[in-house]
Amino acid sequence: MSLQLATLSVREFEQKILNKNSFILNVVATWCSDCTDQRLNLESFVAAVAEYNLSVFELIAQETKGEYISPEIGGLIEQFGGHGFPRTVLINKGNIISADNVEIISEKALLQLANKFKQHSII
Repeated sequence: MSLQLATLSVREFEQKILNKNSFILNVVATWCSDCTDQRLNLESFVAAVAEYNLSVFELIAQETKGEYISPEIGGLIEQFGGHGFPRTVLINKGNIISADNVEIISEKALLQLANKFKQHSII
C-alpha cells in the first residue's frame, strides 16, 4: 500500500497561512527521481510528525523539468528558497519556519528532520 498525501493548491496553501495553521508541505516534481525515492520512506516521517499534531501535504511544483506548473507555484517556490526537490517545509502558525530541507530522502534522514521540526516548538 502506498502512502497518499493530500495535495494542496497554492490557494489552499495561502488559506492555511491566513488561518495561521501549522503543517508540513512536501514540494515535489513528477519528473524527480529523488521525489520518487523519498515517497518510499515518507510513511515513517508522516507518522512521526503526526505525534506533534502536524499534517503533511504535497505540492506538485513541476511536471516538466525547469517549468513550474503555474506562475503562482513558481512564486511560492521562490519564497521557500528556489529550486530543489523534494523540499520539505515546516509552517508553524502560518509562518514559514524551516524551508531549506532539500533532498531529505532516506528514512533515517526523514526521521531526523521530524525531530528537528519537533524542536521548533510546534505545538
